[in-house]
Amino acid sequence: MSNDPTFSMPANSVAQSSAFPASPPRVHHRAILFAVALALIVTGTALGWHLAEQLQYRQNNEELSEISNRVAARMDEVLSETVRIFDDLEALQMERCSDDLLLEMRTRLFEARFIQDIGGFEQLSLYCSTALGRLDEPYQSGPPDLTLDNEIGIRTYRTVLASDQMRSMVLERDPFNALIDMRTITDMLVSLNSVEVFLGYEQDQEFWHPFEATGRERVDRLFDKNSKAMFAQSCSQQSNLCVLVHHEAADRVTGGHEIRTVISGLGGVLGLAVFLVGTSVMRERHTPERKLKRAISNRMIRAAYQPILTLPEQNLVGFEALARWTDTHGERVSPEEFIALAEECGLIQDISELMIEQIGSELGEWLSSRQDQRVAINIAASELAAPQLIDNLDRHLLSKGVQPGQIILEVTERTMLQSESAARHIERLNRKGFSVFADDFGIGYCGLAYLNDLEIQGIKISQSFTAAVGTDSPKSTLVARITELAQELNLEVIIEGIETPLQSSALSNLKPVMAQGWLFSRELSAAQLKRFFGDA
Repeated sequence: MSNDPTFSMPANSVAQSSAFPASPPRVHHRAILFAVALALIVTGTALGWHLAEQLQYRQNNEELSEISNRVAARMDEVLSETVRIFDDLEALQMERCSDDLLLEMRTRLFEARFIQDIGGFEQLSLYCSTALGRLDEPYQSGPPDLTLDNEIGIRTYRTVLASDQMRSMVLERDPFNALIDMRTITDMLVSLNSVEVFLGYEQDQEFWHPFEATGRERVDRLFDKNSKAMFAQSCSQQSNLCVLVHHEAADRVTGGHEIRTVISGLGGVLGLAVFLVGTSVMRERHTPERKLKRAISNRMIRAAYQPILTLPEQNLVGFEALARWTDTHGERVSPEEFIALAEECGLIQDISELMIEQIGSELGEWLSSRQDQRVAINIAASELAAPQLIDNLDRHLLSKGVQPGQIILEVTERTMLQSESAARHIERLNRKGFSVFADDFGIGYCGLAYLNDLEIQGIKISQSFTAAVGTDSPKSTLVARITELAQELNLEVIIEGIETPLQSSALSNLKPVMAQGWLFSRELSAAQLKRFFGDA
C-alpha cells in the first residue's frame, strides 16, 4: 500500500465524501417527501407527549417508592430507640413518677434522637412527663390506633398537652409513653407535593390509619375506584408495620404539563430530524454506490504504480499496483473512501478484477520478460476464499507468461485476522505459487506471533512506524525490531513510507529488505514505470 495518505486503501472504514454529492429529490417525489416529513413530525410530537407522561409517571413512582422505604426505615429507627429507652427505664424499677425516675427520663430524653417527651403511662392514663412533671390528675386516653407484636401501641396523630397547635405521634407501652418528633417523618416528604402517609399492619392491610403529618390524609380516598392516584408501600421486617404513601394523580398531571409540552415539542423536532437524517442516509448510502458502480462499468478506476526497491542497494525488484479514480469532473476520489464503500457494497471483487485486468493489459507481457520483477496487488480478506481471484490472475497475468512467484497478494493485517478460514485459503494460494503478504503490519490486532501460524511469505510495515525512523522518538527503533523478528521467521519485509534520505540511511543496515516511498518515486503510469525501469 502506498505511503501517500491520499493513496492509502484501508478496508475497514466507510466513505463519506464530497466526491459523492447527493442528488436532490426529483420533483414528483416532493409531495411524498412532504407527507412523510409531516407524518414523522406528528408522530414524534405524539410519542414525545406519551414519553413525557411515562417518564414523569416513572419518576414519581420511583420517588414514592423511595419515600415509602425511607419512612419505613425511619419508623424502625424510632421504634428501636423507643423500645430501648423503655427497657432501660423499666430495668431501674423505680417508683412511678418519682423525682429520681423523672431525672432518669430526662437523661434518656437528652440522649434520644427522635423523642420529644417521655411520660409515665399506665392503663391508658398519663401521670407525668419530662416536660410537664407530675400531673395533678391523670390524663385519660382511648386505645391506640395500632398495637404491634412487641406490645408497642401507636397513636398516629395526637395533640400535645403542652400545646394545642402541635401534633405528634405517640408510642406507648406500660408504664411509659413517648412523643415522637413529627419532623423526623415530614422531612422525608418534601420531594413531591400532595403526598399522604398511612400506617397499617402487614397482615391486615385493608385498614390504614392516617399518619397526619401533612393534615391532608383521607382514608376514604385510598380505595376510590375512580381515582388515578399512585401508591407505594413498604413493610418492616422487624415490626410488621407497613407504610403506604399516596399521591394524587391530579397534582402530578398539573405539575408536569410544562415538561410534557417541552418533550412533545422536542419529539416533533426529533421527527423532523429523523426525516432529514433518513433522507441524508439514503443519499449517502445509495447515490455513492450507484456512482461507484458506474465508475467500475465505465472503467474510470485505473491502475497506478509505485516502484519497490531493495535497501541499501536500491535495486528495483518490482512495484505496487494502486487503484485510482478520477471522476467525470476531473476530481480524484480518495481510495480510503471508495475502497471502503466497495467492500461495504460487495463491489470490491469487481474493482480487483478490473485492476488485475489492467495490470495484465498494460504490463503483463513486460513482466513476463522481466521475471526478476514482482507486482504487489492489494486484495480484501473476503477475496481470499473467492475462486474468481485465482481465475482472474490466471486469465489476465499467467496467460501472458507472468509466473505465480512474481505476484504478491497484499492483505491488510486486521482484515486478514477477521477471516476464520484465512489459513486454509492462504495455503491454497501458496500451492499455486503466489506469495501472500500482511499489509500495513503493526496496526492490526495481533503481532508477529500469529504470523508463524499462517503460511504467509512476508509483511509490509506500516508507514505509521516508518515516520518515526531517524527521529528522537522512542518509536524510532520499532521498524528495526519488527524487521529482525520477521526475518527470524524467514519472512520477507517491505518497508513503506520512506520519504527522506535519513530514513533510508537508518534502515539500510537491515538488509535484505525492500522499500518504497516518495524518496524513490511517487505513483506512475504504466509508460512512466517502464521508463523508470530503464525501458523506453
